[in-house]
Amino acid sequence: MKRLALTPIVLLSLAACVKVPTEHTTTVEMVPLHAVISSDNRCTVQALGKTFVSVGQVQGAQLPAFTGTLLNDGYHSITCWVGSTDGSDGSIIVTFSGNSYQKPFPTGSFRPLFEPPWGVADKYAGVLFSSSVLKAEQLRTVDESTGTITVDATPSGLTVTVDVTAMRYQI
Repeated sequence: MKRLALTPIVLLSLAACVKVPTEHTTTVEMVPLHAVISSDNRCTVQALGKTFVSVGQVQGAQLPAFTGTLLNDGYHSITCWVGSTDGSDGSIIVTFSGNSYQKPFPTGSFRPLFEPPWGVADKYAGVLFSSSVLKAEQLRTVDESTGTITVDATPSGLTVTVDVTAMRYQI
C-alpha cells in the first residue's frame, strides 16, 4: 500500500524534470544587405558577397526628388533592377509606409519591418531583394531585422540607403 502511494509522487517528480519544447526552434539565417539608390538613377546592391549595379533602372518615383508616382495613401515604393559582372542579376524593392503621391519621399531614418503598416505616418520600410543567385529564396527584412533605411537630402536630390540584416526567405 505504501508502494502505491509513492508511485504518483515519483511520477510527478519525474514529469517535472522533463523539458517539453514550447517553441519552434529553427535557425533563421540573417545576412547583411546594403543598397544605395540615388537621384542620378543609379542603384548598387551588396549582398551574398556580390555587388550588383545599374544605371537608369529606378522605377516608382520621379527623380531627382523621389516624388511618388503611385496614387495610394497607404504606402510608396521604389524598385531597381541590378546586374553583376558574373551575369547574375536581381531586383530590389523598398516599400515605405505613408503617402508620397506627387510629393518627395520624407527624409530621415526608417525602421525595417517585414511589411510596413498601411497608411501610417511613422517611418517604417520593408526591403525585398530577389536574385538569380538565390534561386527559390529572397532576402527580405523582417520585424527582427537590425539596421536602418535612410532617405537623405543631397544637393542633387534624394538618396535612399539600405543598411540592414535580411532573412533568407523561401518563396
